[in-house]
Amino acid sequence: MRRLSHLFIALSAVSCVFVQADDSVVETIEVKGDFRSQPLNKIPGSIAVFTDAEIQRQNAQHLDDLLQQAANLNFSAGASRGRFLQVRGVGERSEFVDSINPSVGVLIDGMDYSVLGGSSLFDLEQVEVFRGPEATRFGANAMAGMLNLQSRRADFEPSGELAATIANYDSLQLSAAYGQGLTDRLAFRLAVDHQQSDGFINNTYLQRDDTNNIDETTAKLAFRYLATEQLTLDWVNHIRDLNNGYDAFSLDRNRTTLSDQPGQDQQRSKGSMLSADYTGLRVGRLHSQLSYISADTDYGFDEDWSYEGIHPDGYSTTDRYLRERSLWSAEQRLVSSGDHQWVAGWYHSQQRADLERQFWDWDVWAPAQFSSHFERKNSALFGELSLALASDLELTLGGRAERYQDQYSDSKGVTRQDDDWMFGGKASLSYQLSDRASLYGLVSQGYKAGGVNGEALGKADATGSAALADYLRERASFAPETLLNTEFGVKASNAEQTLVSRVALFAMWRDDMQVNSWVTRDQMFIGFIDNAASGRNYGLELESRYQARPDWTLYGTLGLLKSEIRGFVTEAGLDKTGRDQAHAPGYQYQLGSEWQLAADWSLNLAVQSKAAFYYSDSHDARSEQMHLLNLRLQYQLEQWQFALWCRNALDEDYGVRGFYFGNDPRDGYTEHSYEQLGEPRRIGLSARYQF
Repeated sequence: MRRLSHLFIALSAVSCVFVQADDSVVETIEVKGDFRSQPLNKIPGSIAVFTDAEIQRQNAQHLDDLLQQAANLNFSAGASRGRFLQVRGVGERSEFVDSINPSVGVLIDGMDYSVLGGSSLFDLEQVEVFRGPEATRFGANAMAGMLNLQSRRADFEPSGELAATIANYDSLQLSAAYGQGLTDRLAFRLAVDHQQSDGFINNTYLQRDDTNNIDETTAKLAFRYLATEQLTLDWVNHIRDLNNGYDAFSLDRNRTTLSDQPGQDQQRSKGSMLSADYTGLRVGRLHSQLSYISADTDYGFDEDWSYEGIHPDGYSTTDRYLRERSLWSAEQRLVSSGDHQWVAGWYHSQQRADLERQFWDWDVWAPAQFSSHFERKNSALFGELSLALASDLELTLGGRAERYQDQYSDSKGVTRQDDDWMFGGKASLSYQLSDRASLYGLVSQGYKAGGVNGEALGKADATGSAALADYLRERASFAPETLLNTEFGVKASNAEQTLVSRVALFAMWRDDMQVNSWVTRDQMFIGFIDNAASGRNYGLELESRYQARPDWTLYGTLGLLKSEIRGFVTEAGLDKTGRDQAHAPGYQYQLGSEWQLAADWSLNLAVQSKAAFYYSDSHDARSEQMHLLNLRLQYQLEQWQFALWCRNALDEDYGVRGFYFGNDPRDGYTEHSYEQLGEPRRIGLSARYQF
């Protein structure tokens, strides 16, 4: 911790040395996901914002392509895309039988897509990464952070865009967007995006190279209606049709598979959000929002990763999870106007998930089905108050009280009801050195709900071991988790804004830390959530941009992280106390440079690196260090933009999900570390026309 403190002081000095005492305003990036839109440099907290220009600069087509760039943000796949996020080492890595409460949520246009995965980045205004607990604003899905994706809203000025990309692995992306005012009060915007690719796997058994393919179509239709001078209505609608394959794990531990029944990762979802902003009240602006999402998902895989006849017992098995989800939520908040800044509001949501699992039951040696039903209701009251202690000193206090009511039942006869209150909030003190620089100190607490381990309880009697059955029954449920975060940061730029830096130093304490745990017995694989006594996470985040010359810009991010598990012993008796937490790399960084080669030509080069990390809290399999080189050559011709790009130019193999067990009959089921590999070298050509 002392080394981090010394590094923080040095970086803070670099950030502040150029600050001069004039009042010119240079910060233009605004964070839109908070209670009110505010300049990034004035919000106390560690937030990364990716604008449309930065998304294009990195050739990012999907949220997955953007995740390597933010400090202390990691993700895990185990599906066709990265679906689960970890901020500062905290976050889930999978969802199989039991429903989870994510530690890091995903909002798209105000709708909660936290367990449904990422999104196309086409027609986005910006992506915001909130690091650290954001319970006051977002509740339980932001115990460790939140990703907020904001699309372009309907506007009365006519505007549109056409885009196309071709790349290796038979990849194609076609996109179109257009919007304008229909009347002097009503405007719309429509955006459609389609992405397809054969994927990066060769299935030698089936002689196919498309068993891990991508086939995704997304659409957005937004309306804005100026009902009166004081009332604005926004209506946003989403459709997602994902027909991806899933065939990612190899017995040979490479990009070659032997599956005779490749899996799928499909989703049909619809989302709708209606919001109203009323400014006719004397005290402030009243914001009301109602949203609904329904999603049918079909996720499955070849469980033995091979073909019938390779196993001595002659079996060939698959595992398939079909879920029907629905979530509706309502929120209303009053945001003050004038000199006194405060927010007060309420929130209510109801969600439902019905699961049907089709699998091979090893106990009876036959195909079987399992079904479960889960419902959750939660209600919350929240508020925030900012007090000006002096002209340049501001104190902010926020809090949220949230009640969860859960009901669970399944075909194994397991039933459970939970009713719990949780509390979170924050207190921050920010000091404005000038319009270009600020210091802040922050204390915040986040939380997430507990739940039931239906699979562990349902399989307790099938293990054939009284001791193991008792162990699983003791873990029929898991407790809620709380996270306390302390943070100190500096945000600054020089007078010319040729140097912009943001630095944050944090320390977090996790109580009743939720961990993914596994038990394997005679080819029986039982996963459940357990509670460690506690966890510790501390580190540093730095983001900086330096314009060395009018035609040359340097930029970079750095994340340092130290994490620790405390008080966790696996079923096998291994004490993990003192070990790093899963998916918590010790460092992440990006260094990039952009050259304006001529009036219309630019070249961008970026290097991204990530330290090795553990794949699980239950075993010690680790990833390798990752080093990626990305390149982009761009030509701008009035409204046209052309780009030749390459991601992972050195074609490095790196893992995005890993397991450790025996699954290969050719070596007697010797235990190995099996990895799903990330994106290999990609080369593409993109064209974009804006009008």
